[in-house]
Parts: sequence; C-alpha cells; structure tokens
Amino acid sequence: MTSNSECPSFVNLGIMAEQIAAAAGLDPFGAGAHILPVRAGPCEVFTATIAAGTGEHVETRGDTWLFASSGALTLDTGSDRAVIEPGSSAVIAKGTSFRWHAAQPVTLIGMRYLEAVDGESGIFVIDNAAPLSPSNPPADDVLISERPACRSNNVFRSASGEFLCGTWDSTPYQRVPIFFRHSELMHLLEGEVSFTDEAGRTGTFRKGDTLIIEQGARCSWASFVTVAKIYALYKPAQ
Repeated sequence: MTSNSECPSFVNLGIMAEQIAAAAGLDPFGAGAHILPVRAGPCEVFTATIAAGTGEHVETRGDTWLFASSGALTLDTGSDRAVIEPGSSAVIAKGTSFRWHAAQPVTLIGMRYLEAVDGESGIFVIDNAAPLSPSNPPADDVLISERPACRSNNVFRSASGEFLCGTWDSTPYQRVPIFFRHSELMHLLEGEVSFTDEAGRTGTFRKGDTLIIEQGARCSWASFVTVAKIYALYKPAQ
C-alpha cells in the first residue's frame, strides 16, 4: 500500500494493528481488545491478541465480525462450530455464548456493531470460496469506465439491516469520488484497487491487505483487474 496508516479516508488496518503491542489473554473479546481510532459510525473496530488456551465468552455488546490475521481460533456454541484461520472470518451475533480455543497465539481484527438489537444468535462462518450471486454494480452516473459485473454472497445481516458481512467480487472499473455515508472494512482476497480522496491522497491496496473506508470519506475507486474481498459493512438505513 502506498499511503500510511493515518490517512483519514482509507486506513490500512494491518499496518495499524502491527503498530500496537496488544497484551495476550486479557479478555480479548471485551476490555482486553484495543479499539482502533477510525470513524465507523456505531461500530467499533479493534485488534486483539489471544494467548494459547481455552476460554468462554458471551457476546453482549453487539454483532461482531472477527478476522484472523495470524493463528487459528476455534469457536464453539455447542450447535455451531467455526475455525477461523489466517485470512478467514466469522460473525458472532449479539447474545451468543461460546467457548474458544487457540492452540497458539492468535491475532484478530474485529468490527462490532454496537447498535445491534437481539436477533438470531449463533456463529456465521464466511466461506471465502462460497458461490457468489449477481449484485448491483455502481450507478452509471458515477462510473468513468464500462459497467462492471459484480457478485456477492451476504452471509450475515443484522436484525436492523444496517450491518452486513460477506464476500464480493467485481470485474475492473473506475468511478468518480463518492461520499461514504457508510463505513466499509474489507480484506482483499484477489486483485488490486486504488483510492484517491478529495485531498488528493492516494492509496493502493493488494491481495492480503485489510483496510477500512471511514464514514464521511469521499474517494474514488480504480481497479484494472478483478477484485475479490471479504467485507464488514455499516450502512445506515436513513
């Protein structure tokens, strides 16, 4: 990536997380998580380090997307079981009780929707290789290229409909800067994309990068190869 981790429009969360020396094993799903200074509406974005071992937790604060940067974490509710390995993720719905196990230290990046209301509890695994269905491309009036072919697989939607997590891909396209009423955290599974914000700052992200477009940003999109990503997205209803 060509921009730094402090750009106020698009932030490389992998770099930001590496700069934080998070203590391991101290309530990593709660007070032990390190909240990252990014604008994401009613969501908190955090990094946490989990020591090898086993524990129990109840997710009471919100719907929580978890992504493993390193190590593997097993989550088990008794009826749902997920193993989050590096480059993969899952959502823990508000109200879910679970046991966790780590054979070695695990580093996580998470996004928690704090305005979640009670809905279906459980763990929702995001399969990076799951089939995708056609989805809406960017509006024609913002495109400066041919209309792309976009596909998605939305795995989790909050009860309010404002927090969504899943996978997406698109053929290449370019668009003008748009205003982000929403905030989107993404991990690139394939390809490369560049953003330029209204101040002229440019960042290029590639396969393996984890980033967030902050709420209130205004930036363009330019991709010249197919891009695939995992997303955790806050999209206000109004």
